Amino acid sequence: MNNHKLLNVALTIIVLVAAGILSRYFRNKPDPEKKRREDLAALARKLQLQFNPQSDVDLPEKYSFLCWLKRGDISYAYNIFHGHHLGYPVTVFDFTFVAGQYNYYWSTFVLEMKSNFPGLIISHENKESRFAEALGESHITFESADFSRAFRVRSADKKFAFDVCHPQLMEFLLANQDLTIEIRGSAVAVLFEDWLRPDKVEFNLSRLIEIRKLLPEYLFTNA
Repeated sequence: MNNHKLLNVALTIIVLVAAGILSRYFRNKPDPEKKRREDLAALARKLQLQFNPQSDVDLPEKYSFLCWLKRGDISYAYNIFHGHHLGYPVTVFDFTFVAGQYNYYWSTFVLEMKSNFPGLIISHENKESRFAEALGESHITFESADFSRAFRVRSADKKFAFDVCHPQLMEFLLANQDLTIEIRGSAVAVLFEDWLRPDKVEFNLSRLIEIRKLLPEYLFTNA
């Protein structure tokens, strides 16, 4: 066998060995999305909530009265939690929508109420708050300079906004400045520009319920 043939054999062996190594690597490489889904399912069992990892195009339509869920040309929910937590009916899900050439990934925590509230959005001064403003939600200024710097509150009903944003709620929000909140119709929702994190779902559910508890009860008698 001449040197040229030996070189070809050697190269073939090297390619086959490399292919075998790469095949084992990709076969054994952890799938982070699969692991996240498994962790979310385990959390749902712990919290005694129903869990459905499959895509659902109807759920965003169900909550389409929430402005935050009306964006994009294509949208769907997945990794859906549903049931009662600490006595309150809740629904939690990953939410994806397509706008132009981009995909956006959010997560949503919704608590359903016996109410028919006007719309109110509490967000931050960024493109998302400008989105809310484009929908006709006027920006309301509060006496608390710290709160007004940290958050943008938009609502067509100024009285409702002041009823909701009382000193105790503002104090809570100043201690939890990562929250984006929408109250509308029969729901209060907190939203995050991130997919569901298994280690944060229970914590965010607790914060959602705390917001519900901070809503004045007289709002429900007048709803």
